[in-house]
Amino acid sequence: MLEKISSFLASFLTKEKSTPQSQNIYYQVSLDEIKPMLKPCDVILIEGKSRVSRAIQFITESNWSHAAIFIGKFKNYENCLIEVKLVDGCIYTDINHYSNYNIRVCRPMFLSQLKKRNMVKFFKNKVGVTYDLRNIFDLVRFIYPNPPIPKKYRRNLIGIGAGTPTKAICSTLIARGFEKANHPILPLEEMPEKRNLIQRHYSFCLPKDFDISPFFDIIKPRPKKTF
Repeated sequence: MLEKISSFLASFLTKEKSTPQSQNIYYQVSLDEIKPMLKPCDVILIEGKSRVSRAIQFITESNWSHAAIFIGKFKNYENCLIEVKLVDGCIYTDINHYSNYNIRVCRPMFLSQLKKRNMVKFFKNKVGVTYDLRNIFDLVRFIYPNPPIPKKYRRNLIGIGAGTPTKAICSTLIARGFEKANHPILPLEEMPEKRNLIQRHYSFCLPKDFDISPFFDIIKPRPKKTF
């Protein structure tokens, strides 16, 4: 019964609101320009349009509601992503699926080719795992209605239920891969006066963390002309 309720809610939450193309034309990255620049293990952030995306954007105070990992050409996909979706779980997706979305490319600074290959293998082995549906109930509470949740508590809400080995949510799976490669995202300062850093647990990683991390470069195409 719980699985049926969760599946119904997942379908409801992922229904997207159509946005006229003209609304995004001034700031949306062209996929044709960004595709040649992509490298394996680039993190692709997506500004979603669904109800669940709005909830994540509210909780995290960020435009970025979803994250995927780029693995390059694979099988029938010219520009393959691995991502975790609410309904489908962990799947392969071509980046062309996001041609009408605003995206951002975040590139890790300190990955060797060996680590990249190991990370890609790790992500491929995760294809087929299901989305951690316990997160759905937490997200529903912040859509209808949106409560006045203090900022300091919002980050922890996304991490609820994200540690089950056979389940995942989008950014935590990616963060787990970087943790295994010993690549930092947003470390914590354990003792600020001594500048000691410790790794933040991957289950508390948010899509926006890759954007604000000092350990990731933001990859953008150069403008072809000025105003």
